[in-house]
Order: sequence, then structure tokens, then C-alpha cells
Amino acid sequence: MGSLKRKSFLIDDRALKKAKRILGAKTESDAVRRALSFVAFRKEVMRGYDRAAGKFADFGAVGRE
Repeated sequence: MGSLKRKSFLIDDRALKKAKRILGAKTESDAVRRALSFVAFRKEVMRGYDRAAGKFADFGAVGRE
């Protein structure tokens, strides 16, 4: 984990509670950190798919004949 920095912002309480439950976070701060990490991870995965799609012309076309 990188360095932590205190922030103050408005957030939808119901969305935060839902994210906390889904992510299995113990605290609201942990839920926010996990959600941000998940978004960053998803971005890296999608970037990898994009790179693979550029290298292989038929990437993702398996079984579409």
C-alpha cells in the first residue's frame, strides 16, 4: 500500500455501505481503498486485453466462424 493521505469529500452513504459489504471491508476507509485498488486493477487488465487484441488479429474471435 502507498502512503495514506487524509481527504474530505462527500460520498453516497448507501453506496459506501454496499461497497463495504461487497468488498468485505471492516471500515469505510478500507472500503474506499479497496474500491480504488479494484478500479486501478481493472484498468490494468483492460489495458492488457487491448494490447493482446492489437497483437492477434483474431483475438476474441474463437468460435465465431
